[in-house]
Amino acid sequence: MKNTWAASNLAGSEEIFEALHTGLKVSLIATPRDRLKTCRSDERVSDVLQRNTESYDYIPVVDVKTGDNQPIIGLFHAANYKSNHVADGRIRGIFKPMSEEFIIGPDSRILDFIKDADARPCRLLVSGSNITGLVSLSDLQRLPVRAALFALITGFEITMMDAIRRIYKSEMDWMSVLSPDRRSHVKSEKKKSEETDAFVDTLLFTQFADKKSLIKKRFTKVRTKSSLEKTLKAIEALRNKVAHANEYADSPSQARTVCKTVRELLQLRLEIAEL
Repeated sequence: MKNTWAASNLAGSEEIFEALHTGLKVSLIATPRDRLKTCRSDERVSDVLQRNTESYDYIPVVDVKTGDNQPIIGLFHAANYKSNHVADGRIRGIFKPMSEEFIIGPDSRILDFIKDADARPCRLLVSGSNITGLVSLSDLQRLPVRAALFALITGFEITMMDAIRRIYKSEMDWMSVLSPDRRSHVKSEKKKSEETDAFVDTLLFTQFADKKSLIKKRFTKVRTKSSLEKTLKAIEALRNKVAHANEYADSPSQARTVCKTVRELLQLRLEIAEL
């Protein structure tokens, strides 16, 4: 007997998706203004690099004015300069002046930051006329980002399940696509659930790899099979790291891969929703 006590995991899923990600704001992962390590525009590059013991990729540049409220006038890309240039000259000659490229609102969604953090890896949070903090690509490893990614991937799996229900005529239809071992496992789990009067939906006993196979079998959008497989494989790899509390962005290259995977997931989610 099917358990009808719990609400469907699809109930209001799109509204919940938006509300959840709106609540996960970029300010949750930013470094506050009063904790930022800064440098002056008149300092020598070599001196700034020498005291950058934390190996920050970007260091805010402040005006040479004295006082506690020195305005931030741009960013010094310390990581790039250190690795690709001779540490000579002064900061004012090589820092990037403040522009819209570096600005983000503190209430912006973490998801929106992730989507282009590989292209815009350092952003200054601006509230009113004040800079209130800084967020960078290296912050993708923080806990609120993991929560955002987990919610995103869970929503993607729900979208896959919804599509499977539409594109397959029956449970028997999609079960026939699974390998004998996986089919046997799903049937066994379904039986256990029915025996305890906890059965809700057979699809809940499938793994991500099962859903991936089922979607690939009936995917009709304009996308090559190799492209679809590559994207689903990348999403699955990120899912496993996030779900199992593994490191997923502990290097610049891994963090950039996360950004790329998130963009691909969002696009594929739209395509699957239209199947």
